[in-house]
Amino acid sequence: MNRLARPLAYEKRMSDYMSERTYLDENEGRSLTSRRGFLTGSAAALAGGALMAVPGAAFAHKTAEPPTDVDMLNFALTLEHLEAVFYTQGLKKFDAKDFSEFFKKNRAYREQGINGTLEGEEVRMEFTILREHEQTHVDTLKSVIRSLGGKPVPECRYNFEKTAFTSVGKFVAVARVLENTGVTAYDGAIGHIENAKLLTAGATIATVEARHAAYLNLINGVQPFPRAFDKAVAPRKICGMVEPFIVSCPEPYGPYKSLADLCGRVPNTVREL
Repeated sequence: MNRLARPLAYEKRMSDYMSERTYLDENEGRSLTSRRGFLTGSAAALAGGALMAVPGAAFAHKTAEPPTDVDMLNFALTLEHLEAVFYTQGLKKFDAKDFSEFFKKNRAYREQGINGTLEGEEVRMEFTILREHEQTHVDTLKSVIRSLGGKPVPECRYNFEKTAFTSVGKFVAVARVLENTGVTAYDGAIGHIENAKLLTAGATIATVEARHAAYLNLINGVQPFPRAFDKAVAPRKICGMVEPFIVSCPEPYGPYKSLADLCGRVPNTVREL
């Protein structure tokens, strides 16, 4: 298992990510800092910085052959593995008491709830549902890939300690960024799937990811549905956005030499449906 190449300093990616999220939100004129002022600039930079895009860096090489549907499903599985582990590890670190104490002290969070209340224990319960959804996505994608004669990619080793697990607030904020990034990832990938049935299946996952994102926007003090159209992001660019979370991956990485090999196979453009 080899550590992924990191052509830019990790800290620089953390600080630079804000400009990327501003780009993704440009249609609404929003940055990660909410209108209600919940996320300060520094907190937003820390929470969002883990997903800074690194276009053309670690995954710059491209294969000559176009991606197959299995390639696109393994790309989606890579993201779902990351999200499932993120929620599993975070929920092990923070219990119901941690959530309760945090939300009692943070009015900007609590004011997003019905009748002015948002109980930490209830938020944590919703997070367990998010985890179950992501694990179901993992299991389903693995099953579909095998049914097509493919080999699913495995989990990697991740490090969320510095970016997400320093507090409940960071955990909740990074969850929001991950889910919104997941929506843009599915939007960017779905047009490259050729099989109509797989296209429909991908769309059903994308809509669930969007519901996750809306809920997490709400409890982070951000508009749940900020625009009429989401910004689609090319799959290879998404690889660069999540790469700082990844410590190492098994090699071979499923049917690929490495994660970089898979990311070099997926498109660097968005295809219109």
